[in-house]
Order: sequence, then structure tokens, then C-alpha cells
Amino acid sequence: MAAHMIVPRAESHTLLAEEERVRRHLEERLAVRTRSAPLPDVRALLVSPADEGAKTLVVASDASAAERIYLYVHVAAHVALGHHLPLVTIVEGAPGIERLDADAHRHLEAERLARAMWWGRNDGDLAAPLSVRGSALLRGLVSHGFTRAALRSVLFALRAAYYDLRIERALARTSLAAWLRDALCVTAVVAVAPQLSD
Repeated sequence: MAAHMIVPRAESHTLLAEEERVRRHLEERLAVRTRSAPLPDVRALLVSPADEGAKTLVVASDASAAERIYLYVHVAAHVALGHHLPLVTIVEGAPGIERLDADAHRHLEAERLARAMWWGRNDGDLAAPLSVRGSALLRGLVSHGFTRAALRSVLFALRAAYYDLRIERALARTSLAAWLRDALCVTAVVAVAPQLSD
């Protein structure tokens, strides 16, 4: 039984589709089931059972789709690094919050691997959308807070013009429209998890 995330607010269809793609990879390839719950002080908990059964990732119910994408990629990095020991719970705080506890080194390792997975050149299901993954320009712009915010504003303005001018039907299946959707998706994810940038 697949657990689906609760969508707390209206979000982009592209972000939701990307979230579902990454969540499905987590469940099918890494045996990590997801569910949501109110978590007042943390963003996610990864619980590993004593046996080889499926792990459970509990994500804060108020997490956005962009934040859930980041958490899925970050947790996949923890799993790839073997941090998911039986009966161990990995606690994820808000993205970018520095940890002072004994797990800080493991989280830093996972951050580095998550960044490599997100921007990777392969066709992995944990990577950023293919149409923008190789864009050095986009990657450079999302690497800095100021340019990331400016880029997000420009992309939102382009999206608004796209719909306001009623050209979405004519351009819906073009590579330009796909790139715009994917660039907005990547920018949203990196905005909530700047550590994914260079």
C-alpha cells in the first residue's frame, strides 16, 4: 500500500509530479514508504526496522512539495551511505540548519551525496528534471541567494505572461514550456534547500 502525501496548499503540477516520481523511486527501489504527520520540531523522521522490512519516512504534514523532494533525495543519500541501521531513527531538521550533535558528520556526507544525486548526469529518478539538469546557466543562478530569488521572480513573471497572454495551448508541448516548468521546479526545490546548490 503506497502512502501518498497530503498537499497542504495549491502547488504546481510540475512540482507535484516531480515529488511523486521521486517518492515512487524511494518506495520501489529503496524500500522506503512515506507518510505524513504533524511534526512540530522536525521536518522528517526515517525509521529503520530491525529486520529487512520497508523503512518508513514520516514527513511533516506542512512540508511543501519542494521540501518533500529535497527530503526524499536527502534520505536516499542517507540510505546509499548505509546510515539507515536497524532500529535507528534519522531525524531531519529544517533544510540548511547546522547540526551540533553526533550525527552532524553523517548529515554532511548525505548533503554532499544528495547534491551529487540531484545534479547528476545520469537518468536517475532522484535527479533534477532532465531538461534543466545540464544547464550551467540555471545551476549558476540558483547557487546564490540573490540571483536565485531574482530568477524565481523572473520565472514567475514568464509563467504569468504565458497564461495571461493565453498562449499556453500553442506552446504547451514545446521544449520552451517544458524548460520553464522544470526551471521553476528546480528553483523552488533549491530555494527551500540551498545546500543542493554549489
